[in-house]
Amino acid sequence: MKRYVFLIMLVFLLAACTSGKTEFFPSQGYSADVAEVTIIRKKRMIGLGFAIKVILNGEVIARLKAGQYVTFFTDPGVRTIGIPNSNITAALERGGKHFFVIKTDSSQFGFEIERISARKAGSWMAESKQIE
Repeated sequence: MKRYVFLIMLVFLLAACTSGKTEFFPSQGYSADVAEVTIIRKKRMIGLGFAIKVILNGEVIARLKAGQYVTFFTDPGVRTIGIPNSNITAALERGGKHFFVIKTDSSQFGFEIERISARKAGSWMAESKQIE
């Protein structure tokens, strides 16, 4: 019985560590009629071993580990972008590039998301790995 409990716990722990896109990931590619969104998770020691869910309008679209980022394209307009316990409502412009970062904070969950400039995003993306 102890073996089964151990195996079940191991499966849950491994699932919490996986990163990548989910079945709800926006599949449309680049065009002048969409908005480009990049979400970066900075590489920090806090939370290093697990992936954080990236949420677009209530759907989990990806999971990011520390030091990873994801870029996707979505219809322009007001969208809710976030992680569990922290989100931003942002107006995304047609043809615009929009950047967000997941960073550590002092809340109970320990993470928050905020909008950043293209300049900051460029330097952090150079230190990170894009998920495919």
